[in-house]
Amino acid sequence: MSELAMIQQQFYDFVTKGSAADGLIATGDLKIYARMYASRLHDAIAGDYPKLQNRLGHDEFASLVYRFIVAHPPQSFTLRDAGLKLGRYLRSSADASVGVWAAELAELERARVECFDARDAAPLQQDAVAALGDALPDLVLRWVPASAMVTLTTNVDDIWSAIEDGTDVPAVALAQRVVLVWRRATTVVHRTLDDDEAALAPMMIAGATFTEVCDVLATQHGEQAAPRAVELLLRWLQAEALDDTLVARSV
Repeated sequence: MSELAMIQQQFYDFVTKGSAADGLIATGDLKIYARMYASRLHDAIAGDYPKLQNRLGHDEFASLVYRFIVAHPPQSFTLRDAGLKLGRYLRSSADASVGVWAAELAELERARVECFDARDAAPLQQDAVAALGDALPDLVLRWVPASAMVTLTTNVDDIWSAIEDGTDVPAVALAQRVVLVWRRATTVVHRTLDDDEAALAPMMIAGATFTEVCDVLATQHGEQAAPRAVELLLRWLQAEALDDTLVARSV
């Protein structure tokens, strides 16, 4: 390694990891660069995880971000990915003291970021489904590409909503649930699924026919499976959560 390369590596390690700066020469305080680096990353990550920052508080969140970027220094050219692994980090033993709820809240917020940036697709329209007539059983239902499922063991979906609405934030509680996140036009939304919807949701990532949806619902609703399937279909259509690219393939 050349002397210049060694100096560059030493400077990089000092700025990103706090390593020793012995031998480095600068006209000003080298710590300014380290503080600037950490500050820019903090701001970028805070922008993606506002609800987590709200619950942890500014100081604890700043401390978390510092520990995170030391453990996972950015590998991408874009600040968009600076906090990509924060949820995974919070689940690790390295920061388990923060709590599982924090990891799940981070995962929910990250899913919203990913859905905002996901590719566009026209949503399936109710008129198109009505026009299928007898071909409805073969209609393939699939979530829009700008969607994600988040499985929770706590009530962080309620916590997220309370912060967003400015209402009293509930205490963390255990709660098994599945949240569907998707982008509707230019707005990202999410909704906690009913239990029977949650059972269907994984199937609909790859695509499931209306008949297959009815078969799954039959295990829970018996003879009421078909009406429930229609009810859910209308709900998904009105929410613009279904991809329309498979309609032609279904008929």
